[in-house]
Amino acid sequence: MDVFYTFYYPVPALEEQPPLEWGEEAVFRRRVLESLLMSPNLWRAKPYTTADSLTSVVAAASFVERLARLLSRLQRPQRGRSRDREEKEGENQGGQGEGEPGGEFEEEKLREMVEKALESVEKDARAAKNVKQLLSMMGAGDTSVLAFDENIEFILRIARETDVSRVLENVQGIREIMKRRSRRETRSPKGWFDGLEYGSDLERIHYSQLILPDEYFWASYSSSKLLLYRKVLDSSRGPIYVLLDKSGSMVGAKIDWARAVAVALFRRSLAENRRFSARFFDSVTYPAIHLRPRSKPRDFLELVKYLAAVKAGGGTDITAAIKTAADDILRTPRGEQRISDIVLITDGEDRLNIDVVEDSLKRSDARLHTVVIQGHNPYLKRISYRYMSVRRLEGREAVKVVDFD
Repeated sequence: MDVFYTFYYPVPALEEQPPLEWGEEAVFRRRVLESLLMSPNLWRAKPYTTADSLTSVVAAASFVERLARLLSRLQRPQRGRSRDREEKEGENQGGQGEGEPGGEFEEEKLREMVEKALESVEKDARAAKNVKQLLSMMGAGDTSVLAFDENIEFILRIARETDVSRVLENVQGIREIMKRRSRRETRSPKGWFDGLEYGSDLERIHYSQLILPDEYFWASYSSSKLLLYRKVLDSSRGPIYVLLDKSGSMVGAKIDWARAVAVALFRRSLAENRRFSARFFDSVTYPAIHLRPRSKPRDFLELVKYLAAVKAGGGTDITAAIKTAADDILRTPRGEQRISDIVLITDGEDRLNIDVVEDSLKRSDARLHTVVIQGHNPYLKRISYRYMSVRRLEGREAVKVVDFD
């Protein structure tokens, strides 16, 4: 708890010297805190942890875990040293080992270990802050902000993965896209209130119209000038299905940009209450991740981990990837209006079986949105509902990918 509040408080300060009855272990812990407060690495992490309980817990857990590991190494007997020699050395040191909290422990050695334990805390805290900001922006579930604490261990684990950090950094670059809300609606007298309009539908009449004189009321009714409640319902739509090319030619900035766009498309699926799927492919298709419309924070973290896990390499088979996506869509629960959107992100280096692709799209009632990164494919342009050629891997291009009707 002391370590947590050291990260959490803007300017933490220790109390006066502890009384002797605290014992040697408490004194040792105080020395750890003193070394922690003296470290410049603590203050580098402060911008991410101050007054933030989530990142403070992550930072404290990261620090304590690493410090405990360093202390445990000192307590292990070194190879080749006899038990008698260990006991003799213990007697010479007053019966306590060098690494035990109550023993004689050099101040300089302790400060070195605290400094070493702090080396990666700033990185962990920064990654946790990014995750929290993105979760808040994603709106992944009604209780997402309140549910952070349930995922702290998982956040700390994935924050230490280099590829996850790179995905998070790229997503931060297009975060403005994910604040947008795109929703397809249909008018319905049984829907929810969405504003006011003029018309003659008596089922939606505004209460203010009931006090109008009879002649004026019926004149307004006949000319569709009555003030009405506007009511809408979400149109039933199929999933957004992202196909990510991971062939060898997609290595580097191409696949990083594609991963960030996939996260932005997941944000759109949440806003539109649609299922979301993502699948990597090269010359073969790889296992997909499928997320329901009412996603939880853990689902977003699993998506980021999934996107970060795959390395670019291999050939390209776009036909097989689209057919697999169409088969997956056919297995999802179907409503009255089930137009689905397959977003293919590739550099386009492949020939297609046009007949197979067109048949797959028709069977699944899916529209193909093709995003070709720094390339061109005439076959894809011919069969795509929407075709884009991306030259510069930046936020403005990502906006065009995510904003479709």
